[in-house]
Amino acid sequence: MQRIIVVGPPGAGKSTVGSTIAERLGCRHIELDSLWWDSGWTEAGIEVFRPRIEAAIADDRWVVDGNYFSNGAHEVVWPRADTVVWLDLPRRVTFPRVVWRSSYRSLRGIELWNGNRETFRDVVATDSVVLFAWRNHASLGRRYEDLDREPSLAHLTWIRLRSPRAVRRWLATIERPAPGG
Repeated sequence: MQRIIVVGPPGAGKSTVGSTIAERLGCRHIELDSLWWDSGWTEAGIEVFRPRIEAAIADDRWVVDGNYFSNGAHEVVWPRADTVVWLDLPRRVTFPRVVWRSSYRSLRGIELWNGNRETFRDVVATDSVVLFAWRNHASLGRRYEDLDREPSLAHLTWIRLRSPRAVRRWLATIERPAPGG
């Protein structure tokens, strides 16, 4: 594992798992959210996003977390990757996490990326990540079900983890490579 993509629905733990893998392997962790969202919750747009991704994954070793299919990230990242870690956790696990995480961030005023913070209004808005998580959980799962059988992605090793326990167990198997190895 040298170039890893961590995917799954909101609340699956993509950023946490991505940063853990990167720390254990001693490589860079890249959150696609940080490349997409400019200050003021302004979307970077595909013409800015793609070059940012290309620059971020120029190294030989990295861990990227995030989905971003409609924004073209998969066209840049997936051909270079060697491993996909699919956090295929059930909605009963991910949805409460999203509600808790967004509520906590909004109450604490925690900065996410580029000065952006979630507010309570963001949590309850009709375009909130909370509603996105509820509405899109199944469709994200179907997307990956289809992709892991895609001939153009046959070069990828797929690791599908279906429970928090499976995630913890798999992460426990990752060891930092020996110096020079």
